[in-house]
Amino acid sequence: MSELLTPEVVEELRAMHRIARTLRGPMALDDPRRKASVEFTAALQALVEQGVSVYRLAKVLGVGHSSVYARLARHGYRRPSPSRADQAYRHTTTADAKRAKKTTG
Repeated sequence: MSELLTPEVVEELRAMHRIARTLRGPMALDDPRRKASVEFTAALQALVEQGVSVYRLAKVLGVGHSSVYARLARHGYRRPSPSRADQAYRHTTTADAKRAKKTTG
């Protein structure tokens, strides 16, 4: 599937990645960096659906494959790994945990 990753596509992905990785924390919906991040992730997912491996995309971008998987999961294209899903609950208070326990059990 290397024919999908032409030099032009690779350069465009790298340019989108440079913008998307600057996104930190909450952003306005119309912020150009947010739009670039969403478009970048959609492009990654489209390439994965066409048969390009996540490992190959990560190598082209110069990041770890877990970063690509995490980005796809964060944008709803994949389910997060169990360890990543657990991280979402690490910063809750004990009061939150007790309250959740009471409502579920």
